[in-house]
This record gives sequence, C-alpha cells and structure tokens, in this order.
Amino acid sequence: MSQKLLELIHQFEDKKVLVVGDFILDVFVYGGTSRISPEAPVPVVDVQEKVERLGGAGNVAANLQSLGASVFLCSVVGEDLFESRVKPLLNEHKIQAQYLVHDDERLTEVKTRIVADQHTLLRFDEGDHCSLNESSESLLIDLLEEAYQGCDAVIIADYEKGVISERVIASLVQLQERFPKFVAIDSKRLSSFKALQPDLVKPNYKQAISLLGLSPGSDRIAQVTQASKRLLEETKAKCIALTLDADGAVWMEEAKKPLHFPIASVAQADVCGAGDTYLGAATLALISNAEQADAAQIAEIASRCVVEKSGTAVCTRVDLIDKIVNKTKVLDSEPLLACLIEQLKAKNKRIVFTNGCFDIMHCGHTHYLQQAKKLGDVLVVGVNSDESVGRFKGKGRPINVLADRMHVLAAFSSVDYIISFGNEEDGDNPANLIRALKPDVVVKGEDYKHKQLPELKAINEVGAELVLLPFTHGKSTTNIIRRIQGNSAPNQLTKLKA
Repeated sequence: MSQKLLELIHQFEDKKVLVVGDFILDVFVYGGTSRISPEAPVPVVDVQEKVERLGGAGNVAANLQSLGASVFLCSVVGEDLFESRVKPLLNEHKIQAQYLVHDDERLTEVKTRIVADQHTLLRFDEGDHCSLNESSESLLIDLLEEAYQGCDAVIIADYEKGVISERVIASLVQLQERFPKFVAIDSKRLSSFKALQPDLVKPNYKQAISLLGLSPGSDRIAQVTQASKRLLEETKAKCIALTLDADGAVWMEEAKKPLHFPIASVAQADVCGAGDTYLGAATLALISNAEQADAAQIAEIASRCVVEKSGTAVCTRVDLIDKIVNKTKVLDSEPLLACLIEQLKAKNKRIVFTNGCFDIMHCGHTHYLQQAKKLGDVLVVGVNSDESVGRFKGKGRPINVLADRMHVLAAFSSVDYIISFGNEEDGDNPANLIRALKPDVVVKGEDYKHKQLPELKAINEVGAELVLLPFTHGKSTTNIIRRIQGNSAPNQLTKLKA
C-alpha cells in the first residue's frame, strides 16, 4: 500500500491545477493571557507573534503547490494590501499572480483570529463581501478562459465572498463544454454548480444536511450514508467526499455503496483550512488515476498533517511522504526510495548506507550495524536478493529467503530502512542503489581493505565517504553453517542443503 500511495504522490508534480474562488488573508495574533482587563470583563492578551497566511482559495492553491503541483490562482484582490501583504505570501509559496484581478475599489477579505494559550478567543472579519463590479467580473472571466485550457483540473473554492457570481459560473460551464477538465468544488451552495456536473464535491456535514433540509442526527455517518442518493442528485456530482471532522469522511458514487473512511485522532487539532487541504490532495490523487480508497487515504493523511499544525497551514510533499514512509522500514521499490530521499534531504539528515546478504543473523551483524548507525542519522541497509546470494555465495544459499531476512533486519533498532538489490541488470553489487540513494557515508567490512570494491566508482560519483568497519572475530554465517553441517545427521544435512 505504501508503494502505491507514493507512486501516486510522485505524479503530483506533473499536474497543473486552476483554482478559482474567493481570496482571503488569514491573520493569527498569538499571545498569552493571565489577567482580566480592569476596563471590561475580558482577558488581556499579551501579543507575542503575528502571522499572516494565504486563506480561502489562496490556501487551496498553497496546498496544491506544496504537494508538488503547478497552480494557476484566479481570484480578485484589493489593491489595498496586495503589494505589502498578499504578494510576499504568493512569492513565498511560488504562486504566480498573473491570473489575479486587482480591484482598486475593493477591500481585500481579511480574517483575524486572536489566539491565547492555544485557544481562539475572537475572530473579526474585514473586507468586501459584495458582488464584483462589471469590469472586474469581465476581466476575471477573460483570465479564466486563458488559464482553463492549460490545466488538468479546476478547483472552485467558493466562500460566498462575491467572486463566484452567476455570470462566472455560466462562463465556467461554457469553458467546461469546450475544454473538459476534472472539476472539484467546495461551496456552501453546491446546487448552484449542478450544470457543471462536477467530478468531485466536498461538503462538510453542516453543508450537506442544509442542502437536503435535514436536522442534525445522532449518528452522522448513518444519516449521510442513507442520504447519499439524494446528495448525488442534488449536486449532479460523480463523486462526493463528505467530511465529518473527527468522524472522518464518507465517499459516495452513483451505483456504489458509500464508504466510510475514519481519521486518526489528533491531540489539540487545529482544523482551520483543513478542508482546503483535503480537497486539494483528493483532487491531485484522483487526476493521478487513484482509486477512491487511495484518494481518501491520501486526503486524510494530508489533512491530518495540517491539523497537527497551528493556524492555516499547508501539507508539503515531504510531510505527506513522511507520514506514509515511516509506517514501514521495508522499501519495496526505487520510487519509494526516491520519495524517502526527498524526505531525508529536506530534513538535512546524514544518510549511512551498507549492504550484505544477512543470511543467518549473529552477534557480528548486530555489532556491525550498531557501529554503522553511529556514523549518521539514518541507516539504510541494502540486502542481496536470493538470486544474488546464490551467485555470490554458491549453491545452497541463501538459507533464509529474502522476505525472512528483511523481516529479521527490520527488528533491529539500529536499522531505519531496508531495500533489496541484485537483479541480473544490477549485478551483485549495490552501485545503482548508491547512485539512487546518494548517501553521505557508505560502510563496508574491513575485509575489503585490500580488495577491489565493485561499487567504488558509484561511491565517488555521489561524493560519499567510505568507512571500513572491523568484523567481530570468528563470527560469520559461513562458519555457523559449517558447524551445523558438522553436527548434522545425513538426513538433516540433506534438508539443510535443499
């Protein structure tokens, strides 16, 4: 499963996504409070930090960009804050501004939250919520047409702040007829987008029951599951990902049984902007041809990454890969290795690599691996395939098959990751693995001190340091096998050699 998810994530960087919707500037004022104001019965917040983030459609775009996609952000901002506050944030997330309409008559939407001791005390909103003037609306439609043709998917992030007007929706319908794209929508008024017949919509529970005129139920999962047919009819969507905060999400498709996907609990979760992350990650997964269950899992992991952070946050590819890769020590493909490298390099980790057959583990192996781990932060172990061991060690080897050898290695605390090598193309040395991993240190046994090292060229190419470690005297798999053979009855010896 990990390999499958990572191969999907690897495709994100090839995707181009157009985000159209309401731009919001999110402001967080953090501080502490220990006293009540003498002027009124309210807490006094001693301000320690003020943070500004892209919000609304800007947060959707920032998450897509952080996950590796190329993003076109099409929205409207006021000239009041663009140069001083909005543009620097766009530059920080490498989002170009050529599809933004600058309206000098409009005030940028700003949401400011006062947070004291990790609790939000107050939020106040500023900016214009009114519909766009005719000039800005026309320019936005022109920019939409320009950006539409060059994208793989369109995400509509509608927060009812005036950008997504009836005329804009009509224009999107016409563009979709001419240039069909994957369309995903997050809106409180999903029925307004029925003509688009979206591929994916992402209502939350409140939006879903409001759309159907229902009252809150005691069993939310059962309630929305029973209402799935009506929800699909009301939205004309091919797929619905209905998020239920702590209860996870229910995914619905026509003629299919709704599926519930739980979410792992997070202590002190901050859900601000998590829906934007969920929608962006789900969209990228689906346009990468993910199955529904895989898309739901990727979206859940991505949104969990941001709720673990404070304020409006983004999930990066490194965050996502970190959550997936660190569930297992065994890397079963080079794409998985490539994702691991990205994660480790981003964290400035010192990577140590060593390799071997590790057929019958003994104390010599334990000491060797412990010493290798001390040379860096992360120890990656390459293990010869069964075919490679046979060529390298001779007939009757390995004693233990690859899966068993890797399973035993995974139990060692000194070993962080394990990957096999040794197909006919690579040969019996890990040169290609070293080129792919680009370790800081390569560790070999001291028996190579006076031998020609087959992977030396690869080690020099990647600039790794070569360290030779001493073996524990008299400890080897070959010696163990000889002792067993010397003490075995003929029938036992025959079984051992088989």
